[in-house]
Amino acid sequence: MSVSQPPASMPDSSQERAEAPASTVPVPTMSGRLHVDGLQPVSPKLIPARYLGGLIGYAIGILAVIACIVAGIWLGWWWMHLIAVLPLIVVVQGVAFTPRRVRALGWREGEDELVIASGIMFRSLETVPFGRIQSVEISQGPVERHYGIATLEISTAGSASQTLPGLPRAEAERLRQRLIDRGISTMAAL
Repeated sequence: MSVSQPPASMPDSSQERAEAPASTVPVPTMSGRLHVDGLQPVSPKLIPARYLGGLIGYAIGILAVIACIVAGIWLGWWWMHLIAVLPLIVVVQGVAFTPRRVRALGWREGEDELVIASGIMFRSLETVPFGRIQSVEISQGPVERHYGIATLEISTAGSASQTLPGLPRAEAERLRQRLIDRGISTMAAL
């Protein structure tokens, strides 16, 4: 059994890739764990921070479930048990999906833009051109401060602001300064 070789005149895919111009900027493609090549994930400390921040909501949901069950038993209203399912679903999905929601967050600093990805079912891929950035702010609540993370808020010309939660404080400072410097240099070039 012989193996046939492709003719020498037909380039294989590795030759085509080697001949591609090196000056092209990579375009985000939908693949990989975060569904975009080259995305950097946010800090895993955002998961316990979101759990801690949601404790009051979880407690209210559990109290609503208990109240519906007690009212159903005490008053004999069987349908109150069905109503108890709604807050239970809200609490369970909040606890179960928080790690996946945090792992779906990511960002990538391109040559001329910042790409922010988020969402599980409905993926969102936002591109923030450096030339349109008007202001970059860092915010920290008490829970974020406890875990050493921060939220980067980017305001752009002509659109709503974008947020990138869960960055380590030092990385948020570095990215903020980089975005400001790149925005100023891009605007000066225009």
